[in-house]
Amino acid sequence: MNQVGCRIIFDQDGEIIHILGEMRGNVLERKEIKKLSSIDLKYGAIDFKKHKIFSVDIETQEPVLEEINTETEEQRRIRELEDTLLLQTDTEIGGIL
Repeated sequence: MNQVGCRIIFDQDGEIIHILGEMRGNVLERKEIKKLSSIDLKYGAIDFKKHKIFSVDIETQEPVLEEINTETEEQRRIRELEDTLLLQTDTEIGGIL
C-alpha cells in the first residue's frame, strides 16, 4: 500500500494557491516539480462548456484545448434508438452481441 503525503503549492509570497491532500492505497508517487509556471487568460477566453484545457504548450505559453463531446438531444435519441435496435436484433437472432 502506497502512501503519498500532502503537497502545498504556494506563490513567491508564501500564499497558498492549492493543497493536494494525502492519499494511500493503490496510488502513484507524485512527480517531482522542478519548475512551476503560470499563465493568465482573459475572462471568457475559453468556453468551458465546449472545451477543457488539456495542457499548456511550453513554447508558446498557450493552452492546448480539447473539445468536449456534447451530445445534442437529437443525437441522444438516435443513439438510444440504435441501442434498442441492436438489443432487439441480439434477442431475435440469439446472441450477436
